[in-house]
Amino acid sequence: MGREGARPRAPDLLYSKRMRLVYWTIFPNGHQRAWIDALRAAGHDVEVCYFGHYDAYRTALGWVEPEALPPQERRARSLAEARAAIPDYDARLIVLTGYAERVYWEHVRHCERNGVRWCLVAEKSQGRARSWPLRRAFARHVNRSAWRAFGLGPEAVDDLVRGWGVRRELVSELAYATPGACVTPRPHAGFRFVFAGALTWRKAVDVLARAWAAYAPRHPEATLRVIGEGPLGHVLDGLPRVERVGVLPPERIAGALADCDCGILPSRFDGWGMALAEYARAGLTLLATQTCGAAEPLIRPGRNGLILAPGDAAALEQAMEDAPALRPDAAPLLEATAPAACAARFAEARPATPPRHHLHVVAGCWANGGGLSELVAAIALEQARQGLRVSLAFLGGQAEHPLVRECRRAGVTVWVFPRSRPHALYFSRAMARALPRLVRRATFVHIHCCWTFPVWAAAALARHFRVPYALSPHGSLDPVRRAYGRLRKALAWRCFDRRALAGAAWLHATAETEAGWLRDALGARCPPIRVIPNGVDAATLDAVPPQPRGKAFLFLGRLHPLKGLDLLDEAWARSGLAAEGWRLVVAGPPDGAAAPAGPGVEVVGPLHGAAKARALKAAACLVLPTRSENFAIVVAEALWCRTPVICTRGAPWPELGDFWVGVSAEALADALRRFAAMPPAAREARFAPLFAMARERFAWPGIAARLAEA
Repeated sequence: MGREGARPRAPDLLYSKRMRLVYWTIFPNGHQRAWIDALRAAGHDVEVCYFGHYDAYRTALGWVEPEALPPQERRARSLAEARAAIPDYDARLIVLTGYAERVYWEHVRHCERNGVRWCLVAEKSQGRARSWPLRRAFARHVNRSAWRAFGLGPEAVDDLVRGWGVRRELVSELAYATPGACVTPRPHAGFRFVFAGALTWRKAVDVLARAWAAYAPRHPEATLRVIGEGPLGHVLDGLPRVERVGVLPPERIAGALADCDCGILPSRFDGWGMALAEYARAGLTLLATQTCGAAEPLIRPGRNGLILAPGDAAALEQAMEDAPALRPDAAPLLEATAPAACAARFAEARPATPPRHHLHVVAGCWANGGGLSELVAAIALEQARQGLRVSLAFLGGQAEHPLVRECRRAGVTVWVFPRSRPHALYFSRAMARALPRLVRRATFVHIHCCWTFPVWAAAALARHFRVPYALSPHGSLDPVRRAYGRLRKALAWRCFDRRALAGAAWLHATAETEAGWLRDALGARCPPIRVIPNGVDAATLDAVPPQPRGKAFLFLGRLHPLKGLDLLDEAWARSGLAAEGWRLVVAGPPDGAAAPAGPGVEVVGPLHGAAKARALKAAACLVLPTRSENFAIVVAEALWCRTPVICTRGAPWPELGDFWVGVSAEALADALRRFAAMPPAAREARFAPLFAMARERFAWPGIAARLAEA
């Protein structure tokens, strides 16, 4: 008889070739069939007890109660009934697969009183508030007396630790076993998507319908097969090329998937999501939401599928666009859910190690968001390419920056939240609801800019959950910028931003000038500062061949008062270069300042991607008349493209020497005239060392790696 509350020692047989188990679950199901068979195939002695029957939900899916159970499996409504049927019951390891039913609590009390070995195997819970006290109470018993707690996938592991309160050293990661994959050629024309599951709100069939309604008209060769029925079936009525199969018994699912190409599981919540394993076993490309427990074990983003944010129809539509370019890959299925591997992981019971997961939070990643939007998306994109698990969260309401789509293709999970009032603070109720889960799941949070609700919320939650975070002000603390909206920013500084900055593990400055602003603002409370420059999109810039350089100066950036466009307008008029055949090209989205006007001035609007690269390579010189800039990424991009630069001292570019001039129209006009008077060969020789420096310092792979390592 064991002492009540004492933890039974790890069973000797756990590390031998043969374990003796009693596996408790509600009813026979395909989720656990392969897993139980895998344990038996590995030589373990497994008794199975079922204490319930199929509910209406499973019956609607076509599940049929088995008339007879295999050997060593039985229905037992109570602990006493099971002990009577299994003579060596108390000498076995008791495996419990839930917490809410009476039989599980009956077992916990029995095991603690009698020193019987037991463990918990759990999917990710839905996190409902009414069941939270019960989960916390059950976790206290796990911490006190269980041999182990197994989470089915990384999401379930995190839920056990942070949601239930189970000690991390007791938690191991497991997966439902799935028979091997069979990747085969598809015997049909066109591209066929498939969804298998109940047509319910939890399965997000409404999101699937909106995505398909937007996708289908542009792709007449594509079809969508829907396996299942449910209360939301009507949302699919009238949509083009939707093949409704209805409910199929489990043994016919594989045949229905055999001629499909891509499986979709857009659930708002799925503890595991067995449909995803069925898709993988059939050799399909996988599209699933991050809230599906099987998504991370089975999907290698950008290779065999994509992981999406739940509830985002636009993101699902984009993923459907990208799916034909992905290739089915059996390796994740065989690695994560091969039956033998699952049985071995259960026996070894190694403590779960959280995967490196970086979360980037910013107010917006928009096409007209200037350099900040491009930089944040570029960091997330490069870190995903380097193999990190990356999420990006920002507010919608505007067109996304083109790099955001590249982020999704590379495997970044992009969360876009609608804005709510008050709009001036970039507030979002949806973000407020979702951000706690995102921060809790991250191993590191990178917060960008200041003065907005996403920054304050992410920093406060990171401190609450004790997740380390870095904050990149991106010039927000420049004294010139702080003068704009001074009263509002002073109030925000006292209430939110000072604490957000002071609580960071470290602060990111792009230049020594910005590091000085941070030290001045925070004083003795200033965390360590890492000076890491921003990078350039080398692939896009280098993809554009060299262009003939004309007699043109180029301004590239937002048309904002801080950019000094009024100074440039006056300097251009003073220089008189229009009479000599020179032009001033102004490119950028409007943002509160008037563009220069007059002879020789050409306003072309915003430029992105290849169009921006062509403009940089065709210009004789980039001109940046800014009053304030923490880095000025456009200068780095110009030097990368071997384009000379004239810049005011509002940006930290002393490397430019005599072309780093004062913030005045006179100084700009003088620099314009001096540059125009130089022969082309002299310009090339003058800036050649800066061109070489740009290639060494501003490549994204090295910069993104430094940000991730820090």
